[in-house]
Amino acid sequence: MCRLFGFRSSVVSRAHRSLIEAENALEEQARHHQDGWGIGYFHGGDAYVLKSQEGAAGNDSFRRASSRLASQTFVVHVRRATVGGVGPYNIHPFRHGRWLFAHNGTLHGFDRLRERLIKRIPGPMRDRVLGTTDTEMLFFYLLASLQDGGVASCGSGVTCGQRVGDALQEAMDDLYRATLAADVPPPIANFILTNGSVFVANRSGRDLFMATQKDHCRDFATCPAEKLCMRPTRPPPGEGDSRVNHLIVASERIGDEDRWESVPEGHMVVLSEDFRLDVRKPTPAWRPVETAPPPIELR
Repeated sequence: MCRLFGFRSSVVSRAHRSLIEAENALEEQARHHQDGWGIGYFHGGDAYVLKSQEGAAGNDSFRRASSRLASQTFVVHVRRATVGGVGPYNIHPFRHGRWLFAHNGTLHGFDRLRERLIKRIPGPMRDRVLGTTDTEMLFFYLLASLQDGGVASCGSGVTCGQRVGDALQEAMDDLYRATLAADVPPPIANFILTNGSVFVANRSGRDLFMATQKDHCRDFATCPAEKLCMRPTRPPPGEGDSRVNHLIVASERIGDEDRWESVPEGHMVVLSEDFRLDVRKPTPAWRPVETAPPPIELR
């Protein structure tokens, strides 16, 4: 399986420490995930992606990009291929307009589910599917669901975090029902989706961790952000001010600064454009992954 890292901050920041320097940094995790890497980020209102088919561990390009890029939002992925071979069109994150998407998991029974997913995707959007992964198809399926829910599929304009969360949960509900009807195991669907404003992370079938609070901060003296992250805890949603000044999501805990929490299985984390955090419970049709099926062979 792959490894995910996502970051959304109220101030422009660098991700170099989490990607390269910290204990269990993503570069270290990439030693076991060598089928490509991608760094997605936002600059001047647009989304950009740097990709390589090479492994990230010890890779000069990965290190150079990690040390130089600064943004309020990052989505980073190191790949261990399952569905879809190793190649440039199959590397995450995937981009459509301002939306970036990365996935750690597998849609089991993808051959049986493909037609159902394709039917939900409008023709012009369907033409943008260039690779052979289940991830890319899942991405455009989710974008089509956002569009049906009144959210711009290009990710531009003012985006309502609650509306995005509702549409994505409805889409995942439909996907779980489809796997049940097709008699295939529920999807392993840990993913990150963001347009640089709204930031969503979903856990289904694999470990996923999040952090909003810090035990200490090396940049405390120079960071211009309101120090919400240094509070002992954040208020639960609906109780007082649920704002945070940053959110980190990762497949594994990274470094010693952040206070990591496990995202509960089946839950979806939605960070709205005003940095209010909502951790949503599983959808009604959610099917827990009790035991992981055998690995899928490359094809």
